[in-house]
Amino acid sequence: MLSTPITVRWGDMDSYGHVNNVFFIRYLEDTRFALFTPPLGENAPSDVPAELSVFDLFPEGSNGLMAGHRIEYQAPLGYADGPITARLWTTRIGTTSFDIAYELGSADRGTVYAIASTTLVIVNTESNRPVELPQRLRDTLIQWLGDPVPFRAP
Repeated sequence: MLSTPITVRWGDMDSYGHVNNVFFIRYLEDTRFALFTPPLGENAPSDVPAELSVFDLFPEGSNGLMAGHRIEYQAPLGYADGPITARLWTTRIGTTSFDIAYELGSADRGTVYAIASTTLVIVNTESNRPVELPQRLRDTLIQWLGDPVPFRAP
């Protein structure tokens, strides 16, 4: 599991005095970019150079597109509650896509504000068709493989 701090901005608040739901999706994006953009360093598997990032492992001429998000809010998040800690892990690695899980909460895990999942599909930028995940990307993602997000039953 990876983690990163997320700043709660005053402008993220709504008239009810808590962070508006729209900003939680932005926090998920902030989490992905904070954790997938820097060099892997010690998180690099043996077949992946440490100076590469997760995004560097996408096939040339491809991009990641969001196929879906699911989020459940578990506690109101106010400005005074920040910064929060975003935790990220993978829950499924498919042929052309993978699922990312998130927990947004206090640093000590005493409060969880939201849990979420994202399906990210790798697509060719010219054809917009899905492309297979390269083995080095799979090797990197598998080390963070964990349990599914514990969503409430529908």
